[in-house]
Amino acid sequence: MDTAAKKKPTSAYLKFILLPLIGIVAFFINIPFPGYTLLGDTIAANSTILINHLTRLLRALLWNGSFKVMPYVVLVIAAYGVLDLILRRKKHFSTTLNKAFSIMRIVGIVFIVFAVFNIGPSVMHEPRETLGNTSISAFVMNNVLIAISISIPLAAIFLPFLLSYGLVEFVGVLVRPIMRPVFKLPGKSAVVLVTALLGNFSVAHLAVDEQYQTGQMTERESFAICTGFCSSSVAYMIVLANNSGIMSHWNAFFWSAFFITIIITLIGVRLFPISRIKNEYAPRVKPQPETIYKGNLLKNALAEALEVSTAAPNPAKSMGRILKATFALLASIVMGAGFSTSVGMLLYFYTPIFNWVGYIFHPLMWLVQIPTAEVATAATGAAISLLEVTIPSLLVSVVERWSVHMRFMMALIPLTSVIFLGSYVPSLLGTNLPVKFWHLLVVWLERMILSIILAGLAAILIFGIPGA
Repeated sequence: MDTAAKKKPTSAYLKFILLPLIGIVAFFINIPFPGYTLLGDTIAANSTILINHLTRLLRALLWNGSFKVMPYVVLVIAAYGVLDLILRRKKHFSTTLNKAFSIMRIVGIVFIVFAVFNIGPSVMHEPRETLGNTSISAFVMNNVLIAISISIPLAAIFLPFLLSYGLVEFVGVLVRPIMRPVFKLPGKSAVVLVTALLGNFSVAHLAVDEQYQTGQMTERESFAICTGFCSSSVAYMIVLANNSGIMSHWNAFFWSAFFITIIITLIGVRLFPISRIKNEYAPRVKPQPETIYKGNLLKNALAEALEVSTAAPNPAKSMGRILKATFALLASIVMGAGFSTSVGMLLYFYTPIFNWVGYIFHPLMWLVQIPTAEVATAATGAAISLLEVTIPSLLVSVVERWSVHMRFMMALIPLTSVIFLGSYVPSLLGTNLPVKFWHLLVVWLERMILSIILAGLAAILIFGIPGA
């Protein structure tokens, strides 16, 4: 075995083998659980991943049951976000775009206040049949803000088991030989993909930013990774799957999102604008390309994994560190989602703007056999996903109205198209990467077209042809 690996203590091997298993069980293994009643809320027997079981438990304790405090928790989280805007105003208000997104987040807390205290314009509180006879405010609070505020911290608790003990580095080394010829990207981009998927796109943005600034990635590579692999996290995926009623198909949904994201990125690096971006390192930075192993790939992968597991702190410290980092990020996401989902629903109900943009996608929806009666809503959902990743799943949350193909796609395509204005774009523009906003819009359109085609094919493969 590799010398570097031989010198590691037994504890390094145990941490590398056992601790990631906890993360795998938490995120990917369906666990059956009997039904129970808690604080007046009855939860039916079901088989789902551990994170979702815990999410339902916390919802029963803090919202669905008799102890209804979650809206106030959401308000406290958002208030912390306002404090962060004030304390770090030089960063948040440094450019015109940053100012615009910061103002949106401030308006977002206004919508949150409307929902918490049942005040504000009547349009926010009118029951709507298409939302299951709930209001916009109640719907956004229940289906988005509360869901995010529970799911993201829960995911953060289990995240270190997957990220901090060598599993990601082990896989990253193994895929290096294919990443450069196939994706035109360094092997470490696979690590970024997993970091984003299991952690958050903002964490992945920061990781790419650091590697660009230290000469480990070029400008083209950094942009391609951020717009191709920095997708929404598993916590977001759980929210979308629950909203659209496809949690029972979790593994099919998760792996479809994973592989479609990879396939679209493979295509996207060969298209404009990514293909035209300078493949150069940051100015005045010494290039430090990653090590390319000529042989003993498995041994070197194990050696790098053990290096990480040896240096990694105990799980309690890892969880504490990531929860601390997650809270500020969660505040920004909650405020952004409060604005984007509320405004998005208002625009959906009272303007034709997303219907107009959605016409671009009508032919694609017909192509992938979406039922004729659902094409207009599906195309509108694709268009509105540019604003906020959660809205398309909200459009089909009254599940009995919609086919499983439609619900599957409305949960999937916002993930695989990657880019949305709610919190993704402010996060990316907050880095030091030389990103052009119009490039992001072009990449979103390209990825959405490919997402509809591939997600539609996946839905047919999994569920069969609609109506057949």
